[in-house]
Amino acid sequence: MRLVLILMLGIFAALGALAWHYQDELTLAWINPDRSYEGYTPPPAPDYREDEAWFRRGGPQDGGAQVFVIHSNVYRGDGNWNAPYDRETQADFIEDVILVAEATPFEPLGPVWAPKYRQPTIFARFTQKHPGAASRATAYQDISAAFTQFLQEADPEAPVIVAGYGDGALFAGQLFLERIADDPDVIRRTAAVYAIGMPLPARLFEGQVCEGEEQPRCIVAFTPVDARFEGYQDRLRTRTLTLGPGGSYVSTSGVGKLCAPPPMGKELSAIDARSRRLIDVTLDAECVDGLFVFQPPEPQALRRRRLFGQQWFPDGVNLFAEPIAEDAARRVAGAYRIMAKEENAVPPLVAPEEIVPSPINKVPEPN
Repeated sequence: MRLVLILMLGIFAALGALAWHYQDELTLAWINPDRSYEGYTPPPAPDYREDEAWFRRGGPQDGGAQVFVIHSNVYRGDGNWNAPYDRETQADFIEDVILVAEATPFEPLGPVWAPKYRQPTIFARFTQKHPGAASRATAYQDISAAFTQFLQEADPEAPVIVAGYGDGALFAGQLFLERIADDPDVIRRTAAVYAIGMPLPARLFEGQVCEGEEQPRCIVAFTPVDARFEGYQDRLRTRTLTLGPGGSYVSTSGVGKLCAPPPMGKELSAIDARSRRLIDVTLDAECVDGLFVFQPPEPQALRRRRLFGQQWFPDGVNLFAEPIAEDAARRVAGAYRIMAKEENAVPPLVAPEEIVPSPINKVPEPN
């Protein structure tokens, strides 16, 4: 009996060791929808005229900048490529944790709109096949529709901020290219677009990256990754999807990636939405091959754990909350200044008209 018990313990220990060693592979197998997108029917789209389609729905009467936040995707699958926008099991986590971490840096600047949307599963980051692109395209349809409603409701004379986290970074970048940069009225009001969490191709944003600290009408984009997670870094650099021409999605392999974070030092204030606290953090980070790689932060409580995929999922900690907030405030101020200057500018001269000499009729001389 004792021998049998020892054998069973040995088997369990060996299985545990194997599971620990292959934990990433096991996690990906668990969250893989394992079905084609052609035979898949996405859940119904939200109607953004209705309050139930929003986590937060600001109003122009609140004053200040108008902020549009695309929250990180937190959907783990359950056999589907896209989550129902009204999925109750994730709503509280998004509202009480994720948005606290991601929207808080912008809240002092003005009202926030945060749409619900049909999130792509996290597994979409781990495939370069059609379902990875199609699930993002479905999500972007929602984001674009929400942005249309946002523009209808927001103050038309106030600066606009767009911020996207996780896969929302792709959608924020796509909004910039398709809905903002080429629309004279929208780009005029845009303070900045923030794309944080997935790599964007540098060539699509040439000349549109924020440089001067108060420069508006530009994009801030960076992909923060803990230096410990080398496998995930390799995935983001070479084996996931990013934006391509004309709204397509293409492999990140061989694509120059945009790494343009806001100015920051090593001593920062991070948001830990799990405890509702601002925490002083020491962080050493730099752009490395297109990613914003940071050393494990101090204190250790803010470090993500590598435990069955936890390093891939949002956890309610925003290490870069302080520099994002400060950068956004400067760009909103810059947007206000430029908009006021343009409003008060002397109207351009109209094209000169050709002057045609008129005939001169002489007054007859008196007799």
